[in-house]
Amino acid sequence: MNPLNQQERGRRTGLGEPGPGRERFPLWGTTATVAVTEPRRLGVARHAVDRVVADIGAACDAYRGGSDLARVHAAAGHPVRVGATFHALLWTALHAAEVTGGGADPLVRAPKGAWRSIVIDDPPGTVLLPPGTTLDLWPTAKVFAVDRAAELAAGEAGCGVLVSLDGKISVAGALPARGWRLRLTDDLDDARGDDDPFGQDIVLRMQCGLVTRALTAADRPALNGGTGVTWLIDRLASRSARGPWRTISVVADSCVDADTACIAAAAHGPEAAEWLKSLGLAARTVHEDGWALTIGDWPAVSSSS
Repeated sequence: MNPLNQQERGRRTGLGEPGPGRERFPLWGTTATVAVTEPRRLGVARHAVDRVVADIGAACDAYRGGSDLARVHAAAGHPVRVGATFHALLWTALHAAEVTGGGADPLVRAPKGAWRSIVIDDPPGTVLLPPGTTLDLWPTAKVFAVDRAAELAAGEAGCGVLVSLDGKISVAGALPARGWRLRLTDDLDDARGDDDPFGQDIVLRMQCGLVTRALTAADRPALNGGTGVTWLIDRLASRSARGPWRTISVVADSCVDADTACIAAAAHGPEAAEWLKSLGLAARTVHEDGWALTIGDWPAVSSSS
């Protein structure tokens, strides 16, 4: 039985209350959800997710003295040996910065383009941060974690897994017969609940990543030394820069790819929808005036779903 087979509500990506095959738990200042196609395998899947979370915390928790991030900051200007997870996170963040033309810049309060001065693997297995700069990898860490957790959990549990965290969803493994059904919620006001005028029921019928990014406000506190606002809010603070969009949602092969596309689309301002369409991506944009535009093969629930 599909554990998400009811119309469900919640913040950004409504996955309903805990039940057979589904568990919600606090994580990094918000709520994470793990759902499986075989309820008896939920414990195995959750254990795999916890391992990924611990691994990422050890890599980039700025408040943990022995973390790779803390050591890289302390030795800025000098190469520091880092673990595989930090290495992968930083490569992911720098790739996003490259693709978005600096829109997803992982450096905080640094000169424009300073991220290009980060040195990786010279010597091999090391990272050198430019002096006087600070890395904020948490935006990358969250999408990276969702992808890696879903993949590991599906492999170890031997069933289909969906992992959700703060508007980011990754689907791995076998799919439910009718797909993963959920409620996409664009309203930033939790109190609105079922009355959210921007929500939509969707169904995911493939292994993929889905990300929704809000462009209207920095609605989450700083996490583990982060800046308190995402790169997107920082870079697109003015309405003219970010365009008329309240939120942008994208489905891609992974959460990392979907998130990068969201950031790049936002940089196109009023032309975001056309840019997403030109790439053949499935997406949904919600205008500040309240109307929504779906693009490509967007997975809205149909009458036959």
